[in-house]
Amino acid sequence: MKRKYADRLDWRRVISRDFKCVLIEEQDFKGYVTLLSLHQVERKLFVQYQDEELCLAAEGYFWLQQFPLDSNFCVTTMLNQNREVIQRYIDISRVNGVSDEGIPYWDDLYLDVIVLPDGRLFIQDEDELEEALRQGHIEFQDYKLAKETAAKIILEIRSGENKVINNSIRHFWQLITDIGGCSSEE
Repeated sequence: MKRKYADRLDWRRVISRDFKCVLIEEQDFKGYVTLLSLHQVERKLFVQYQDEELCLAAEGYFWLQQFPLDSNFCVTTMLNQNREVIQRYIDISRVNGVSDEGIPYWDDLYLDVIVLPDGRLFIQDEDELEEALRQGHIEFQDYKLAKETAAKIILEIRSGENKVINNSIRHFWQLITDIGGCSSEE
């Protein structure tokens, strides 16, 4: 299991970026929200879903990440240079936390749920979750947590009741208009 950080300093593809982080405490959402603004990339990032190729990272793109407190997932909303949602990527996690430096992180439980703007859903890395269990990298309780969390999120998305996703665009505009919080440039 890997610990992953919201600032993605290990992401070599990105040459220049801004990073913002803020703690939001509202009725519908309590947690950390980060915004990674991509200014210069070495090469674009593309993914293929069925017959559609999507660009997820290029100059002028944004990655908004939401870390709800006391939850076992985080949501990355990827937006293009026109500030249009490309996809939402939900990482299932054992735990979300904040480093001593104030950077949100998640302990990745392999399983991911991807939501496209047209409502299509994809489950990704189920094979990695199975392999991690077989090889003893995770316990059965982690496996069960990942499966149950993904199933719950899918139900919430299909019913329009996932509060994290429902607040993502509003959170994006809060961070893009600079409500404060920690920030860094690279």
